[in-house]
Amino acid sequence: MAISVNGASLVTPPLPDLTPPSQGAAGGADGAATPADDGAQPSSVAIGQAGRLDVSTVDALAVGLNAAAGIADFAIAAGQSVAGLLSTLKQQAATGEDPTLDPSARQGLNADFQAALAQIAQTVGQASFGGVNLLDGSSTGGVRIPGGGSLTPQNLTLGGPILTVGASANLDSPTAATTALGDVSNSIDNLGAALSALSQQAGQISAHGAIVDQLSSALKQGLASADGGADGARLLALQVQQGLTSQGQPIANASPQLVLSLFR
Repeated sequence: MAISVNGASLVTPPLPDLTPPSQGAAGGADGAATPADDGAQPSSVAIGQAGRLDVSTVDALAVGLNAAAGIADFAIAAGQSVAGLLSTLKQQAATGEDPTLDPSARQGLNADFQAALAQIAQTVGQASFGGVNLLDGSSTGGVRIPGGGSLTPQNLTLGGPILTVGASANLDSPTAATTALGDVSNSIDNLGAALSALSQQAGQISAHGAIVDQLSSALKQGLASADGGADGARLLALQVQQGLTSQGQPIANASPQLVLSLFR
């Protein structure tokens, strides 16, 4: 399959969609996703012969999750670099508020300020992994995570919704420095929230990866054999649920159904 990005695709090996079926009329009252009660096999779930999940299917899913993890990790690392540069800008802007700063020193300070702004723009522009950049405003539709969820783009362009400090900000005067300092401070707060969101979504990828790793191990150890596949899957599902619950993952309740649905 391909990981969808704004209608385009990040090509990966064919993968099953492991997201539990949407809740229909026969679902639970709390709206949580549960397997369909009519016994029909969701067309999006790929299984091997004789109703057994194929190891290659799980391994292919792992490839997709690794790709999504790479996109998330690269975006977070770039965002952290931007955070460091914003801290530098804040210090420079605070210095620029000093009305006693002589013209030569102000000129040098402003040059450094402009260089840091340019470095932020360069970092954001180069924060691409597998052709996907979550930070430059090009990925407005997000990236679907195999198994459920998505990576939400965070536009870190200068003068944008998160980094409110613009590319034209300067320290030419104490007044300009005060304006720049306010914008930089707002940008730091906004970036913290954006990185927190990305980190939570990266954690979801990690949780899905843990499920896939356990499935792969179970299959390779014969846990999903013709005689014991269903029981083994249920045991594995309970273990997955307990593990994710202890981590506070929001997908904990859905994970056992995700695993069991592969064997229906």
